[in-house]
Amino acid sequence: MIFVFILIVFGLLTATLSYYKGYKVNTRILKAIKDNSGYNDKSRKEIERVLKGIGYTIESSGVQSTGCPEKRGNLEAKKDLSSSYLYCVYYNPHDVSKKDKENGKNYYSYSVVTYIYIDLPIIGNLKIPVYSKGERIYQFNCTSKGNQKCVRN
Repeated sequence: MIFVFILIVFGLLTATLSYYKGYKVNTRILKAIKDNSGYNDKSRKEIERVLKGIGYTIESSGVQSTGCPEKRGNLEAKKDLSSSYLYCVYYNPHDVSKKDKENGKNYYSYSVVTYIYIDLPIIGNLKIPVYSKGERIYQFNCTSKGNQKCVRN
């Protein structure tokens, strides 16, 4: 009975710490995207540096595209095929509320999916996704003032 209790407690503790690490990775990726005004070459380099510093697991196949679906709901994937880390960045070009539409304000946002890797002796490798949505970013460059059609760089 005591052995089962200790096994469950250590399992929950390990799961909590793994999820925390996954969430921390998501937060740092979203910070790099926000600091570099979007998912571009500068943010990709920063993300690679951060993931290497944290010790995030390198994808065994070496190609990120194996784990990222093209779409997540209505969000399109932004893939970095040169990355050896498995993370998915999704772009939402129209992250506006009803009130924002009425005021003519335009926002966009990014979402990130990273994975927690758990290697269990009997079960094998598990890959559990951790999803985070970033803050909305105001879109400054509008091409026409009348109907507020905005183009993202």
